[in-house]
Amino acid sequence: MTTGWNKTLVLAERLRRQGFTEPLADYQDEVAYISLFRKLQPVAPVHFTRPGDPPKLVHRTEYDDMEMSSSLRVCQSLVKGRFQGGRVAYVLEDDLKLYATAFCKRPKVFKQIHEDVMIAVKESGGLTKEQLKEDLPYPPGEVGKALQDLQTAFLLYEQQTDNDWDTGWLIFAEEWFEISDDPENYEAAVMKVLLQFIESMVFASEVNIKSWSGWTAKTIRHVVSKLVERGELISVDIEELGKGLMGSRDIQLAEKQKLDSRIPRSIWMLDKSDYLVRAELDDLQARYKGLEVLQYLLVDGVFRGVVLGHWRIGPYDIDDILMELDETETAERKEEVLHAVRKIYEPSYHAILRYNGQEC
Repeated sequence: MTTGWNKTLVLAERLRRQGFTEPLADYQDEVAYISLFRKLQPVAPVHFTRPGDPPKLVHRTEYDDMEMSSSLRVCQSLVKGRFQGGRVAYVLEDDLKLYATAFCKRPKVFKQIHEDVMIAVKESGGLTKEQLKEDLPYPPGEVGKALQDLQTAFLLYEQQTDNDWDTGWLIFAEEWFEISDDPENYEAAVMKVLLQFIESMVFASEVNIKSWSGWTAKTIRHVVSKLVERGELISVDIEELGKGLMGSRDIQLAEKQKLDSRIPRSIWMLDKSDYLVRAELDDLQARYKGLEVLQYLLVDGVFRGVVLGHWRIGPYDIDDILMELDETETAERKEEVLHAVRKIYEPSYHAILRYNGQEC
């Protein structure tokens, strides 16, 4: 049951919903920014940047949104946490409880170091990581790992309101609220987050869900089954995309509205933190296994290339740009590809050594 949907229409609508083909233009329009952010959260800082950097909606705004996201973070409208299996990212304060509940991951074993860190933070009213490393009788690496575990469990909160590395650690429940470990609350939260993911993707497989979320296959199967039973998700089979899921409200959309099915000729370079990359990361990592990937290239709505090189602090080279296009199209679109890469990798800091195996 696809009712007018095909691969081209899905990709075109996905690019529109995620802000690629209709990027935000007004740098002062906070309402529009928050609306798009809500569709794409949790939003991570750009990969290979400082861990204290604010999140960015890369390619989704015509302006540099660093100022917007920074100002929202200062007033704690954007809140830092560890979601999707422990990834650092930000969600809107209004949605913090929902996403914290859906992605809360308790340590399998609550060790003595976890308890000691919690006690130290609680008794002090807040400490930095360096203070904890100095005060506790554990190797620094173990303290850092314990902080990650407790942050992923939403027992500790890292107060990040600027780009400072030396952030304060506080008791999450005292700053925000307690996260219930009730299975029904967890299931309800996962369902709601999953429905938003499907809406932003238009169509997604269970592989996409697992890749993006970090939830177990068992959890995904259980929640999908319930949502299908309720009629909120519909199982579909779309030619060239295969079997997957769509929201019930979208099923008739292609017939009820005249959707724009044009996919603009376009190339976007996206890093590992990007929403769309995360949704296909398991497949991408399998396709490019063994390669040192810096960025992925989205060509006309489909991932069909990678930028290779060894990241380091300071200038470094782009070793190669590999394209999964036929020989003619690879040659014809060379300048277009290089332009997309050069938007991020400036010539003064990054030499491009090869294009599809050939020296530049």
